[in-house]
Amino acid sequence: MFEKSLTDLIQGLRANKRNESAYIQKSLEEIQSEVQSSDMYVKSAAVDKLNYLHMFGYDMNWANFNVVEVMAAQRFGEKRSGYLAAAQSFHQETDVLMLTTNLIRKDLASANDMEVAVALDGLAQIATPELSMSLFDDVLAVIGHSRPYIRKKAFMCLHKMVLKYPEGLHAFVPRLKEHLDDPDPSVVSAAVTVVCELAHTNPRNYMPLAPKLYHLLNTLSNNWILIKIVKLFASLASIEPRLAKKIHGPLSQLICTTTAMSLLYECIHTAIVADVISVPVPIADSIGREIEFAELCTRKLALLYETPDQNVRYVGLVALALMQQKRPDLASMHFEPVLEFLDDPDQTIRTRALEAVSGMVTRKTLTKTVKLLMSQLILSNTISLQPKRNTDPTTGAGRPGLETSPGLDSPFVDSAGTTLASASGTIITPRRTGTALFDPADNPEYRLYVVETIIDMCSRNSYANLSNFEWYVATLVDLVYVAGVDVGKLVSAKLLDVTVRVRQVREFAIRMARKLLSDKQLVGQVSSSMPQSAVITTAAYILGEYCALLPADANDIELLLPESLSRFTPDQQAVFVQAATKVFTYWLQYISEYWNAEIWESVRSTLTSTLERLSYFLYSKDTNSSTANSHSTVECIFASLPLQVSSQLSRFVEIIKVVSMSTSDLGDEAPRVCHELHFLFTAYDLNPVSAAAQGKVPVMEGLDLDSPIGDAIPDTTHLVIPPPSPPHKAFGATAGSAGRGRHRSKDDPFYLGSNADDVGGIGDLPDVDNIPVVALDLSHIDPGQPKKDKKKKKKSKNRLETDGRPRRHRKSKERTPSPSPPRAPIEIAGDEDMPGGGNEMQQQEPKADRSSGGNSTETGTNHNAENGNLG
Repeated sequence: MFEKSLTDLIQGLRANKRNESAYIQKSLEEIQSEVQSSDMYVKSAAVDKLNYLHMFGYDMNWANFNVVEVMAAQRFGEKRSGYLAAAQSFHQETDVLMLTTNLIRKDLASANDMEVAVALDGLAQIATPELSMSLFDDVLAVIGHSRPYIRKKAFMCLHKMVLKYPEGLHAFVPRLKEHLDDPDPSVVSAAVTVVCELAHTNPRNYMPLAPKLYHLLNTLSNNWILIKIVKLFASLASIEPRLAKKIHGPLSQLICTTTAMSLLYECIHTAIVADVISVPVPIADSIGREIEFAELCTRKLALLYETPDQNVRYVGLVALALMQQKRPDLASMHFEPVLEFLDDPDQTIRTRALEAVSGMVTRKTLTKTVKLLMSQLILSNTISLQPKRNTDPTTGAGRPGLETSPGLDSPFVDSAGTTLASASGTIITPRRTGTALFDPADNPEYRLYVVETIIDMCSRNSYANLSNFEWYVATLVDLVYVAGVDVGKLVSAKLLDVTVRVRQVREFAIRMARKLLSDKQLVGQVSSSMPQSAVITTAAYILGEYCALLPADANDIELLLPESLSRFTPDQQAVFVQAATKVFTYWLQYISEYWNAEIWESVRSTLTSTLERLSYFLYSKDTNSSTANSHSTVECIFASLPLQVSSQLSRFVEIIKVVSMSTSDLGDEAPRVCHELHFLFTAYDLNPVSAAAQGKVPVMEGLDLDSPIGDAIPDTTHLVIPPPSPPHKAFGATAGSAGRGRHRSKDDPFYLGSNADDVGGIGDLPDVDNIPVVALDLSHIDPGQPKKDKKKKKKSKNRLETDGRPRRHRKSKERTPSPSPPRAPIEIAGDEDMPGGGNEMQQQEPKADRSSGGNSTETGTNHNAENGNLG
């Protein structure tokens, strides 16, 4: 019988492309029979084929035991097949791993170097905590092997084993230190690699290796080993600052002499991270002039980002961004070259260049940088703005009603002729220049990063880079149109912040707010889920809060009550209504100084139009149109509105009513209410408050802010309040009803009737006026600690069932009366004002239940009447 080899299986797969699954199933059936063969050659070939099919996604865990058998083969070729299959298919939960311990130990002690090597390779892949603990000493002994090839593999295997068995580090680190002086460079490289990898977790454990590593840094010429040693010193210097001065000389020598870009980057990166650039030791440059080490590193960075290799350019920009954080004065020398990379077609290069440029921006370069970034947002395929112009492009005639933003002396202009004027224009898809199929500016993540960078550069350090705040406000408004991503909350927060903090820009901010609110396309299509809603709400707040800085305009009231107001969130609607109230009162105050018949008619018409807009907003909230048209009014719909909206709206409506009544007739002078209403909102100025302002308020002498004001509130979350009990009959029951009760109970042998000479029956009221008053001596009772009969209380509690009735009143199982509502637990009544009241009541209640029915009702009713505010 001729079995298929691995080569035959591969050729068969290529020849059966159309029925590949069927061919593989047939091959798996053959493999299942072959792995059971006693011939190790056949079994090894079957494992090879199974290992190949495993790479196609077919499971081979059913043959794990057969793989172990092949690992124990005598021939090296067969043994290698077994170890390869184990490395690919075994995992931490494989049950046959325990069978490989002695097998691997035997191979590690073999005289055949190839068997030792394949055992080290396989163990590194299948190591588990149990295997690592059992075979750690065997692998540690292999480190002293005569062949460098084996010693190198032993170090790599031990690295994987100490990750599973950390206790082995105590014995492993000294052997690492010994072999850092190994005569073979490959063994030294392996040892340094293991130290570098392990030092990422805890560098302090490898601090004793610093002298040996420093010696290697000065003597070795292998760039790859030097890269690992330099990276290792970056980790060690973080816990030992004195190393920075020690490695200053070797690093400066490598930076000046090396031509390998990878080594140059690692040296500069380590010098920045380990703060070697702060060591005050001058060095000589190429012409013999003494310069700072930081300046040398900054000059060498140009070699990295100016190379055509994109990978090297990327790491050079990363190092420049790190240098900018440490020495911004030196990094700013690279501003112009790095600014060009903002147009790089590679998005990763753009992002890193933007990170570096954002830290180099100054007052002189801020405007140039922002204009470049804004042009990228405008020219992308996302939705942007095509503004209206102040002049007709055909006739050159000016267009009325449009004003040039004073903050935009030179508007953004691109080669396609697109200009950007703040908050005026229509939204279109702009024209693209160039033939690139994909622009990094079309990526939403990059656009978001650009917008965040623009805002960060302008607002950094309390607007330290800004010299023209009007330009900044105009830029924020521009971002509403050209951002293309959700930055509404960020833009609105910054727009409000600069308006509140900078008084000189408030008038211009009001104009920008009017333009935003006047954009019917923007406001009309907005909804609470759109990012522009936050910016429009902020514009409404600014217009209402600082409306007194500009001449009043009745159109502002209409802007603050748009038809799309119902699509905003309740909080945003409250801002609009409040702003409209402020603008309305200011407009009344402003025009009352010029009172005449025409002004009076304007007030009356404005009142009517304002009420109409409010009614439209309210009716849009009413889902029943017929109700809205016939029965609903402004007042009756308030109850269906959220609280924050209804409170603001009701105040606005009341103000309108007051103004309407005071201006019902034309007088010689404006009503006084028109002058004074706006003072309701201008009593105090709204100023920015620092986040740490509360901490600066001195604490008054004798004021304790740590102790609680009153007693701790008891936790009543575990208590369940039952439904209230049915009301008791009044004390003033009629004599007839009382007589009928006595007549029904006269034949009851357990009923204790009253004599005819008694004062009254159950329903008769006692003579309260004739009750004697006795002075009680309560001096021996501590009012703060009322006596409590704990035994009696415990007994009383045990006597009660879960339904609140005594044991003696439990009904038999045969009788199933209609359930009566349980009593309210007396303990729920607050005991804060009545010490012991609840406990005493709880003790007396069973006794009252055992008494006559009338007395029980009277006692319970009197107590509830006295504590009605608690129960």
